[in-house]
Amino acid sequence: MFTEAAFTDTAFTDTVSIDAAPTNAVSTNAAPTADRAREYTGCAAICRRLDEPLIGTAPSTAAGWLLIEHPGPWPAYGLPQDVPTAVARFARRALGHGVRTQLIRRPDRTGRQVELPTVLVAGGLAGRRWLERRDLDDPGAFGGLDPAAFAEPAAPGFGSPVEAALLVCTHGRREVCCAKYGRPVAQALAARFAPLVWETTHVGGDRFAANLVVLPSGGYYGRLDPAEAVDVAQAALDGRIDLDRFRGTAGLPEAAQAAECLLRRALGVAESEAVRFLGETGHEDVGRGDVGHSGEPAVRQPLPHTRTYTARFAVSGTGVRVVTLERHEAANPRLTSCGTGAVETPADYRLLSITAGSTAPATSGG
Repeated sequence: MFTEAAFTDTAFTDTVSIDAAPTNAVSTNAAPTADRAREYTGCAAICRRLDEPLIGTAPSTAAGWLLIEHPGPWPAYGLPQDVPTAVARFARRALGHGVRTQLIRRPDRTGRQVELPTVLVAGGLAGRRWLERRDLDDPGAFGGLDPAAFAEPAAPGFGSPVEAALLVCTHGRREVCCAKYGRPVAQALAARFAPLVWETTHVGGDRFAANLVVLPSGGYYGRLDPAEAVDVAQAALDGRIDLDRFRGTAGLPEAAQAAECLLRRALGVAESEAVRFLGETGHEDVGRGDVGHSGEPAVRQPLPHTRTYTARFAVSGTGVRVVTLERHEAANPRLTSCGTGAVETPADYRLLSITAGSTAPATSGG
């Protein structure tokens, strides 16, 4: 159905070489050579240099996933024109249900023809995630798939059950850093887990390239090199989370993602299914201050965009735990996407407390 001409990394802009830095990239200190200049240019390089925290950065609105095999080239936004109309129409409907549509392809794709594209659908609820696969022999098959089914705990029977999929963003036309850092990671993963590995389009968090998404759990991992990616993927397939490279679980509020990661680190809990988000209990704007002389309370001086956030989690073998953390923005804005030229002040989180909680339902606060 889809055909891809043979091409090199400079043939299309979605496979552009990193040698030409984007004109909107922020360069840090001047370097004596072109190689050094490239090393410190681009959103991912800046993120790495600043060691920006990863937690709480997975997409919060992903209720499900629709993955469509397409060999490329991929446009920066939207679907290619040769995607069947019925598929594109379903993708638009599914978007209204929080379903992310991603294009996927195998890392080794030169000269490849895709006669029957693979389609993967993923969804479910915490502890009951599912992933299905089918060959798209009839685009009209989407007519029998309800977008609301992605939020159901039982798989819809759209295809055959699949254990896992490993997605690496390599979407160079959207973000050149994803091509630079993502392709080596995709190749390393394919050498170890070939049937499970796909290159994919934009997953969010360009500056954290290379990004890995594990389905059906929705776990996001960032700032990976090839060797780390293999270890992270193996742990995920074994039911464990690498907490050093964990960005969060897609579909949870960003602060809840951060709270889960901080809780896991504090308790030393890496098992994927051992922690379950129960809900928010409140958040408020706050100021921060230091302790005064002789232990007297200091006057709390407000900081802009600082908030506390409280959430409840069920922890296997431990019970309910209430996590309170503080969210604040970074002191200095920085380039967060070469593709869009966005300059932002990312959030950071600090753990304030972990306490025992009740099993009563949580209530959201504002």
